[in-house]
Amino acid sequence: MLGAVLAVGVTLGGVILTGFHGIRREMGDLRREFSEFRQDIETRLSAVERQQVKLEGLLEGLREAITGHKAA
Repeated sequence: MLGAVLAVGVTLGGVILTGFHGIRREMGDLRREFSEFRQDIETRLSAVERQQVKLEGLLEGLREAITGHKAA
């Protein structure tokens, strides 16, 4: 009887440890995916910021051309 209880305990311990190992591996994968996603977002945001600066310059030039006054 005691042997059966110990066998079940050891088996459950092995199952739990295996599950934790799988969870840790998945967490590492998710961490890498999130890092790549964040880097992609930062790259795209940087491109949008550059385009916005370009458009602001073009609009200011257009405004100056229309009004004949330099913006402050």
